[in-house]
Amino acid sequence: MKITYLYFIFCILFASCQQSSNVKNISSDNLAEFSFKLMHKIDSVSDLISHDTLNPALYFDRAAFYMQNESLDLGASDLKRAVQLDSTNSKYWLKLGILYYAMQESRSAKDCWEYCSNLDIDNIECRINLAEIYLAVGELKKGQKRLNEILDTDPKNPTALFLAGNYALMEEDTIKAMKYIQSAINEDQTLFNAYDQMGVLYSSKRDLLALDYFNAALRLQPYRYDIHYKVGMFYQSLQTFDEAVQAYERAIALKKDHKISLHNIAVIEVFRKNYDSAINYFTQAIIADNSYVEAYFGRAYCYELIGDLVKSESDYRTSLMLDAKYMPSRKGMDRIKELQ
Repeated sequence: MKITYLYFIFCILFASCQQSSNVKNISSDNLAEFSFKLMHKIDSVSDLISHDTLNPALYFDRAAFYMQNESLDLGASDLKRAVQLDSTNSKYWLKLGILYYAMQESRSAKDCWEYCSNLDIDNIECRINLAEIYLAVGELKKGQKRLNEILDTDPKNPTALFLAGNYALMEEDTIKAMKYIQSAINEDQTLFNAYDQMGVLYSSKRDLLALDYFNAALRLQPYRYDIHYKVGMFYQSLQTFDEAVQAYERAIALKKDHKISLHNIAVIEVFRKNYDSAINYFTQAIIADNSYVEAYFGRAYCYELIGDLVKSESDYRTSLMLDAKYMPSRKGMDRIKELQ
């Protein structure tokens, strides 16, 4: 089971930020009821602990409730007590590692999962998490060792196959990576990240199969604006601008301040010589991020093309205030000076 999945289950505070804008918010009454029930569960377990202070399972159970309540420090305290009372239970080490990861203490998380893996040869989840964390920090040999341990006993494990593909990518072996990731999909058709990554890999080849993978990803998670953005990028790379704009607009419909989609539509409008429209989209991108250097440059360039040198110079100057070494704006300023 992947870190991100476990992270979601045990810590709703750090749930995925990629959610539908159409998902109904939980009402304050429902939240209050949930909080009340959760506190009641915590109190119930606390009462049991008061009568059995050496029971590690009770501390483990209460830790899970604390984490649901976003009380990470209290959860950590209980999990530490659980492993102190029973250091032979790999499940406790696994969850303590997950909590440390949620608290951005990756070194402590790694130590817990290493202990867990050495303690229990059958604990796949600890090895998966270790492989992920080693991939993130670039310690490929250590991570590959853990992956091999999984695949030796479970050669069809979809998460391990997916990670093996990522390790191959780190080694710049794209063919091997795609074989592993496709094998992961063959074993588990719900692996969103695998479809996403295959879409990206086929996009880099300008292969229309990219669209099939992106569409498969969207069937699993329809409200992922970033996938629509990637579809737009794919179409734009083929200079199929109408389809690119439509994809970017879908991304913006889901995330109205998605600055890169706004910027890319503006760039397409420049190619189409629709400068007023381009200026409008560059402006929206700037509203989304007032330090967006490329958007200031793009708008400045549009103003330059339509002869509004005052506004053009202003935007070039703003972009250079944000990044004095941004060469396109420096060249733009040189052109403006020659025209004045």
